[in-house]
Amino acid sequence: MPNTQTINGTCLCGQIRYKAVAAPLFQAHCQDCRRNGGSAFAALVFVPIESLNWQGETHSFCHNSDSGNTMTKHFCSNCGSQMFGTNSAKPDRIHIKVGTMDDAKWFQPQCNVWASSRLPSTPVSPDVKDFATMPPAPTKK
Repeated sequence: MPNTQTINGTCLCGQIRYKAVAAPLFQAHCQDCRRNGGSAFAALVFVPIESLNWQGETHSFCHNSDSGNTMTKHFCSNCGSQMFGTNSAKPDRIHIKVGTMDDAKWFQPQCNVWASSRLPSTPVSPDVKDFATMPPAPTKK
């Protein structure tokens, strides 16, 4: 996992600008996010929620996940770019859509979650661990 990163980004129209200074908590390609992002998968970086600041107006959409948790998607009120998301089961973290980052060259996913729903044509690295669904959270020692 990378050390602390300064993560900057914007939506398509530039109305939303954000910055997070954090060591990413978790990175993943989430195939289950196809529908909400309109792509073969979503590349996400999770950071502590208090590390993310943004300027500009976002709208949000809430839905229930398969596990019954409330998922909230934040998007630009002008151009509709998906920016961030939260999960009621993990209120201390927020994900940032990698495609909105000014520089994401450092992004290296640690796993593919919901790999059971991967499209057969989606290329994946054999070095990235697959989980059929969402893996259990690591236990703290």
